[in-house]
Amino acid sequence: MNKKIINGLLLFCALIIFSCTKDDSFGEVNTEASSYVRSKGFFVLNEGNFTWGNGTISFYDELRGKLIQDVFYSANKRPTGDIPTSMQIIGDFAFIVVNNSGKIEVVHLDDFHSVTTIKDLENPRFILPINSQKAYISDLRSPWISILNLQERKVVGKFYAGKSTDKMALFENKVFILNWSEHYIQKPNNTLLIADAIQDKIIDSLVLTKEPNSLVIDKYNKLWVLCSGGFNYEEIPALYKIDPQLRVIEQKFEFPSRYLSPTSLVLNHTGDTLYYISQGIYKMAANALNLPSQPFIPKTNHVFYALAVNPSNGQLLASDALDYNQNGWVFRYELNGWLKDSIRAGIIPGSFCFMNN
Repeated sequence: MNKKIINGLLLFCALIIFSCTKDDSFGEVNTEASSYVRSKGFFVLNEGNFTWGNGTISFYDELRGKLIQDVFYSANKRPTGDIPTSMQIIGDFAFIVVNNSGKIEVVHLDDFHSVTTIKDLENPRFILPINSQKAYISDLRSPWISILNLQERKVVGKFYAGKSTDKMALFENKVFILNWSEHYIQKPNNTLLIADAIQDKIIDSLVLTKEPNSLVIDKYNKLWVLCSGGFNYEEIPALYKIDPQLRVIEQKFEFPSRYLSPTSLVLNHTGDTLYYISQGIYKMAANALNLPSQPFIPKTNHVFYALAVNPSNGQLLASDALDYNQNGWVFRYELNGWLKDSIRAGIIPGSFCFMNN
């Protein structure tokens, strides 16, 4: 969910302007029996419309070359919920974070049947496994990080972050946490929080550009953080290169315009190349001295919304949200940027999760 979704009023207006009929002609939607089987492929988390509760999960079976729509509903005969935001596979289970419903759905990967629903969360965003016993859960509305017992699948504690929290990355028992939003907790959203994963507490922070939205750790053990500059374009967007051991900023790359709003920083499968969306899709070597000046994949008529890299073959996945009301598209690009194929997913395909076994 990006800035177009967090502002419900603006989205509602957009839905009125771009109203059209939902396209359910591709794949299987809300069927009594699903053809989902555990296989090599990837899940698409379709956010659905804010507050409508029509978020879905699609699965693309790479071995069969087939997309199965709404696999959660088909397996459990109930909706996924309002804004499925992220998904984390841990062992034989998938943890589906459903942001605006304040819950995490846990399903078995063999059949996608529900195992349990983790509740008592404000507005969860992402789950990060720390070890085999625990994980952290970030939250948009709460200044607390929740601690999840992975064996019991229960929240067993919290620690204070002081701000809203979003995407996270683990490096040598330190967790780097983005403070992306100031919508619900009105404190400056320009911070990279650093937590000790053994003591479960915030130990440090770095001030960055407003609205840090994505982060990766490359093969050289450098942390990269992409900042959009703010919902209202308050600051010039920037990409930061950080030493996670010393916890210092090594380099700041500023974008040429405050109105670009770059998002969705991801890393290639070998860990030495960055991709991000800035209208088009850009590609940058991790040892580059400057931002790329030309897109790797031009915007053309797309509304690129989310990126991911398939860890098994390096293919780049990009979603197109279209008008944020009808079913969006997922495009698969080869390593050279050539379009392999396109797949019709659900409404606002917002993130991906890969299953390679």
